[in-house]
Amino acid sequence: MSDTEAPPVVAADPLPLAKSKCEQCNIHDAKYKCPTCLFRTCSLSCSKQHKASSGCSGERDRSKFVKRAEYDANTLMSDYGFLQDLARDCTNLSHDAEEQGVKGRQPAGTVLTRAQKNIMARAKSERQVIIRYMSPGIQRHKANKTLWASSRSRLVWTVEVVVPEIEAGLNKWIETGFHDVCRVGDLWTKLLQSGRCARQANDLGDEAPPRKRARNDPVRIQLASDDGVEHPFSSAIPLELLQTLKSDFGQTPIEDLVWLIRVQDTPANKPTFSKINPSEPLYTQLRYQTVLEFPTVYVYKQAPAKIGGHTVTIEEPRVSSIETEVSNTPDVPTLGEACESESLKSPYE
Repeated sequence: MSDTEAPPVVAADPLPLAKSKCEQCNIHDAKYKCPTCLFRTCSLSCSKQHKASSGCSGERDRSKFVKRAEYDANTLMSDYGFLQDLARDCTNLSHDAEEQGVKGRQPAGTVLTRAQKNIMARAKSERQVIIRYMSPGIQRHKANKTLWASSRSRLVWTVEVVVPEIEAGLNKWIETGFHDVCRVGDLWTKLLQSGRCARQANDLGDEAPPRKRARNDPVRIQLASDDGVEHPFSSAIPLELLQTLKSDFGQTPIEDLVWLIRVQDTPANKPTFSKINPSEPLYTQLRYQTVLEFPTVYVYKQAPAKIGGHTVTIEEPRVSSIETEVSNTPDVPTLGEACESESLKSPYE
């Protein structure tokens, strides 16, 4: 090596890691860490003392969330073993159920009853509306009491009404037994015009004063329909919500409100709604729509521009492509009209 060359640089030994004392005895250096509470101990005896004094199980929570930066090969193998244990437990439970003659749960998915299949078929063929059912455990599925009235050839809906502009307290309720020949606007108007739902004096005697409506009492009204018959209806609207609607919407005609239903099969970041006419029967407003279990009607004073930070798209009422083709087809003269023209004489004259 020449005199001009610099001597090689020798890397310094790394500094030893700082060791903490055992948190149980505070004498020896800690060697172990409790998988459950990260308590540091130096020996098996201290670990046992820690479990006895604290009641800690000493087992790692295998379902605990692990940050991506802390996820390593040991965590991966632990998760793999956890999934294997779950699969083994499921298999053992299935075998035990078969040996005891107990039927296992149905596979995930929606298993429709015969009545639900009939409702879907009738709704599609008679009312041109598609009904989708959810899994039995979903709360919306449990609340759905929609049925097909064969004697009257109509749907008797469960209907949800939502008033998003009411920010404090309740802003929605669910009605059952709503005939699709009735009008949502009529329901809204009759509720706002209803009194305090006092019982009539002739029901309790002439001397008995009418009582105020209790919290859970239904609002009994009459709903007109397009078949000329008024249907008695018991509304389940909560009392506090009815009072809020009367104070906030009592002076607003239904024609000045915006009535919307959600359009299905649209992205969550592109909320899309379709306008409905509250003065028309419900079945005419649900044509060519898809509803999830039952229709949800949104009522606004002003059309919303954004929901959850996403721009809202509002469509006009849908029209079937078949109706559109028929309306765009030029009128074809009948045989009688054609025979009346000068160029064609009827052979039966």
